[in-house]
Amino acid sequence: MAHYAHFPTNTALKRSRIYVRHQVSEWQDSWPLHTHDGYEIYFFHQGNVNLIIGNEIYPMQPGDMLLFSGDVLHRPNPAQEVPYIRSYVNFTADYIQEMAGEDLQAKLMSLFSHPNGLLIRWDESGASEMDQHFATMFVEREKEAIGTGFMLQSLMVQLLLKIYRKSKELYAYLTVPAQSQKESNVRRMLEYLNQNYKQPVTLEALSKAMHLNKYYMCHSFKEVTGISINHYMTRKRIDEAKKLLRLSDTPIALISELLGFSNPIHFSRMFKQYDGVSPQAYRKLHQQS
Repeated sequence: MAHYAHFPTNTALKRSRIYVRHQVSEWQDSWPLHTHDGYEIYFFHQGNVNLIIGNEIYPMQPGDMLLFSGDVLHRPNPAQEVPYIRSYVNFTADYIQEMAGEDLQAKLMSLFSHPNGLLIRWDESGASEMDQHFATMFVEREKEAIGTGFMLQSLMVQLLLKIYRKSKELYAYLTVPAQSQKESNVRRMLEYLNQNYKQPVTLEALSKAMHLNKYYMCHSFKEVTGISINHYMTRKRIDEAKKLLRLSDTPIALISELLGFSNPIHFSRMFKQYDGVSPQAYRKLHQQS
């Protein structure tokens, strides 16, 4: 089972506070639902993909950009018939503050305050400009020249300023993705699961709440998100458990109870299955660091 905290991103951010990537992926069986440190700007080039962020489902179009906090559960669900091409940059808030100052930083970081991400659907000219800006950042990242760190930091602030100005220029640029009835139903399921994950939610209870046939509901969720309802619920609960383990001294048995696990043994077993370590080991590692 793949880990769902995105360790390459977390490692890169600890090292340099910024992580810039351009990726071309053929189809693969597993795209893990995950979280990571920092913030993300995701720019979509090509493919046939739904991107799940929090409660929202985004059917991506070339030139789409999504901005979101890394601590929100997210996952791409690409189709297999075409390559999946995207660029993205992850960064920490303090990386921006050094150059932008507190007032400007607050404005720029407001772009990431939307709990289900912020979609900006660029027109052809804007998409070309974003494509070029990302390309410039990739080239600068690879240089071993004087001032490379400063240049990359400057390019990052410029990117955020361009996005912020465009977001304020015309609200028409901030669009809600069109959804099919199936996607709309799955969005309602995600919203329900994210609101009720602390309860012992059953498929029967979810089916009743959604007024949907259980088979149709399970099939639709898997088709749109790429994972099962039970898989999503377990990952959501473990993600919340990790926050409590890092940020509080709440006993592990109580965390298990608070998050709807049947008992502490089951919680520990699932935590280790999904994250590779026990809850006790995770807490010790992260409270020491």
